[in-house]
Amino acid sequence: MAFKIPRKRRRSSSGIYSQEGRSQGPRQPSISRPISSRSQSSRHFQPGSQSRNTAVVNQATSRSTTPSVHNRPSNNSSVRSDSIVPHDIGPEAEGDRAVFEREEDDALNEIVLALDLRSSDTVGCSYYVAREEKLYLMGDMKIGGLEIVESLKLYVNPTIVLISARIDERVHDLLDPEHTTSSSVHPEEDQFSLPYILDLRPSSEFQYEAGKRKLVEFRSGKENYSSASFLVPGDDGASAGHGEAYTAGYTNRQGKLLRLSCRLDLESQLSVGCAGAVLYYLQRRRTVQYLPGDEDAARAFRVRDTEMFTLENIMYANADTLASLQILQSESHPNTHNQGPTNASAGSKEGLSVYGLFHHLARTPQGKFLLRQYFLRPTLDIDLIIERHDTASVFLRPDNAQHMDEIIKSLKQVKNMKTIMIHLHKGMSNAISKDGGIKSGVWYSLRSFAFWTMGIRNVFLEVLGAEGLSMRTKVIENFDVHELANLGRLVTQIARVHFRARRGKLIVMQIDFRQSAEMHRTVVNVGVDDELDEMKRQYDGIEDLLNKTSQAVAASIPTQYSLDLNVIFFPQIGFLISMPFDPISGRADYEGGEGEEEQWERIFSTAARVYYKDYRMRELDETIGDMYAMICDKEIEIVHELATEVLRFETMLCTVSEVCGELDCLIALAQGARMYKLSRPRMTTENVIKIDGGRHPLQELTVPSYVTNDTYLVGGPGTEELSRESISESLLNPLQEVPTVNGTNGPNVLIMTGPNYSGKSIYLKQVALIVYMAHVGCFISADRAIIGITDKILTRVTTRETVSKIQSAFMIDLQQISSALCLATHRSLLIIDEFGKGTDANDGAGLSCGVFEHLLGLGDARPKVLGATHFHEIFEQGFLKPRAEVVFSHMEVLIDCKALDVENQITYLYNLRPGRGVASYGSICAALNGISKSVVGRAEDLILLSARGEDLVAICASGKTDDTEDMDDAEEIARQFLVQDLGANREERFDPRNFLERLV
Repeated sequence: MAFKIPRKRRRSSSGIYSQEGRSQGPRQPSISRPISSRSQSSRHFQPGSQSRNTAVVNQATSRSTTPSVHNRPSNNSSVRSDSIVPHDIGPEAEGDRAVFEREEDDALNEIVLALDLRSSDTVGCSYYVAREEKLYLMGDMKIGGLEIVESLKLYVNPTIVLISARIDERVHDLLDPEHTTSSSVHPEEDQFSLPYILDLRPSSEFQYEAGKRKLVEFRSGKENYSSASFLVPGDDGASAGHGEAYTAGYTNRQGKLLRLSCRLDLESQLSVGCAGAVLYYLQRRRTVQYLPGDEDAARAFRVRDTEMFTLENIMYANADTLASLQILQSESHPNTHNQGPTNASAGSKEGLSVYGLFHHLARTPQGKFLLRQYFLRPTLDIDLIIERHDTASVFLRPDNAQHMDEIIKSLKQVKNMKTIMIHLHKGMSNAISKDGGIKSGVWYSLRSFAFWTMGIRNVFLEVLGAEGLSMRTKVIENFDVHELANLGRLVTQIARVHFRARRGKLIVMQIDFRQSAEMHRTVVNVGVDDELDEMKRQYDGIEDLLNKTSQAVAASIPTQYSLDLNVIFFPQIGFLISMPFDPISGRADYEGGEGEEEQWERIFSTAARVYYKDYRMRELDETIGDMYAMICDKEIEIVHELATEVLRFETMLCTVSEVCGELDCLIALAQGARMYKLSRPRMTTENVIKIDGGRHPLQELTVPSYVTNDTYLVGGPGTEELSRESISESLLNPLQEVPTVNGTNGPNVLIMTGPNYSGKSIYLKQVALIVYMAHVGCFISADRAIIGITDKILTRVTTRETVSKIQSAFMIDLQQISSALCLATHRSLLIIDEFGKGTDANDGAGLSCGVFEHLLGLGDARPKVLGATHFHEIFEQGFLKPRAEVVFSHMEVLIDCKALDVENQITYLYNLRPGRGVASYGSICAALNGISKSVVGRAEDLILLSARGEDLVAICASGKTDDTEDMDDAEEIARQFLVQDLGANREERFDPRNFLERLV
């Protein structure tokens, strides 16, 4: 259902429906020829800026760059033809012509955005730009939440927003905060109150399988594939008219999916579902606005191309990159009691990963959450990266060690105030815990938060060298000591807690934890409310009252019954007289006198006692009542007033909590740098990677010693001009000198060869990890490094096989390479490890060589490439010739030809050396892994024969001497048999036995 109520439309004679006022959607005019990409214009919205600049989009030159987000252009620069004007608009109706042209231009400016947000705050997005006729998809953004939704709304600046009917209500509140589109009395007046049309669609349109099906149905105008088809028995039925294979029940749907997955990340299920919702919307608009058979319908809402995009200033790293580099890696919890979907962590814990090195160092819930965001979404904002590096450098100063320890101690006591505020809004005073004690409740958390955050502010003011840090400014501006103190005093008045500071520790006294656990409620302190204090005094003295009342009742009944008489009080029931139960008579021995005031009313009975009410019990009920319920109600009323008062501080508390989370995250990065001996990189806008003494941060934890290696790569200049002025001015500060690099001269591609097990893959991963960690804002595992801003890290390292995919292992490798080639820009880093090993040696060598040649031939758009291969023939036969843009290297090994055992003939030194390796020494690696000596020996023989140029097929076909003689005899017998004339003497009786004996 669409929230917008469209105005009355009129139909033109050409079959186009127009609308008075604003166009309802991206309706495509009937243009006689395609719009030139050079005449198209789009706007780029820079985050944090209110200005909008017009830029010309040239699709011919932007081959694979990540698109900036598009806004509607203000100028009408699209090419038009007279054919877009309806026949009923003549020269005498210039006003109608102007209205029609304006509507058609608005249709070209339409941008349709689909958003979805599911569990764990994962965000999916897809949008369609009518002027470009292109559909964009974003990789699913984990832990995105409303922040990413807000960024997408601002960056894309859509005219139409599609959301699922089952989407989180928070998204709807964000997109329509006033709820004008859903509850307006005059929708025709409020339809333009938002800058876009909000359309609530059925959740079925956002399903993953439906989205894949819609994507497969359209054919991209930029497809440049061969005519080869991948046919499987029809999953969607056969397509008629395409040959015998289709008529036999085969379909090419899987082939289309394979080709589509080379351009799009089909594992981003939410974004694929959003793309399906956009395509559903465009199809629906085409059906509504055009008559059947209208020629203009074929050109309306066309999707000529699809492309992946990322948010500006966020590095692109897909699931393959995260898995190959072990950025995050979850594994099952060893404790079976912590496994299963009902557990908060879904039965998993962080394994050996880069994020796992730091996550235990974050002390607050909000800090752990933000730290995970840092590692999932590295930033491209060089100012932000340097600010994080500066903060870590300040805390790593030896004279700030004590201050950092004090801040860490305070952060351990800080809770997430967003959760606390949610509990207050719900009316919950205590958090859900095992004992339900006050210490885990809202009021204790608020009082503790106010106390420890004031301590953090005081300690931060004493940190040396922090004067220029933005974090210090945030702490000073947001940690309002006066407001925090008022909050602390306000909460202290209500809780039965007495706080006092002694030796820097918060001591909680006069708390009855057992009573609090039994009562499961907040107990208001004495002196807050006089009426409540009076009721508590009466309730505390109820035992004396019951004793006096019991004596008075016993005096009014016969003496023989007074000994077993009791007067008790039950909450919700009141005061009762208790007498022993007689099982024979089924009642008590005494049930009151005969007079009206002496009669007792039986209320209930148990196996041993019977309970009654008389006029005295009723008087007590009326005067005292249900004292416990009255106390609870009064305390609830007081606590509600307190909660209302505390909620006035909500904005301040949430802001301080977020600053604490950011501070906790940065201190965790600083602690990790000290713990793992990391060093600060120098960030630059130049397209270069220069690493001295690089290490793999995970591998070095698993080995007794680690051999460091250097790296130097330079990417292509692209379309930008690299100069000294292009370096960010933020580099000019005392802690960060401007890095100088020798221009842009240097290798773009580094290709490694050499033995197996020599450390090639580890080296490739360590370079990618150093670049990745630098963009997180973390220190890196190297002695020194100059890291240029890198927009994407694309890998072909790990083959993630699964039975749920129809692709083979080699096909998955091909898709990873195809995706990398489509997405790579001159600022990207590509890691290609032994591509082509999953197929025939000739095919694999050709594909590997072709990929490297393609990357080297991109000119100024060359990315930075690290590769490893065992296909030595592509170098030896001159298929990949040496040039300035490529450098060859190998991992050094020490060969001992005199060693008798194969496994002792080689020693791995793990040093990166220039030049190509001459052999892979696979047989030695096999011997090291326990392969039998007979197998290794046979392999060594064949390797030597192959090295001499012998024909291995002929050699393997030749047998032993005895076998050869037997084969020759058998061949001679066969030839003699063939020349015999068995029908020469037909008159004689033929004896086969005698014939064979003579022959043999």
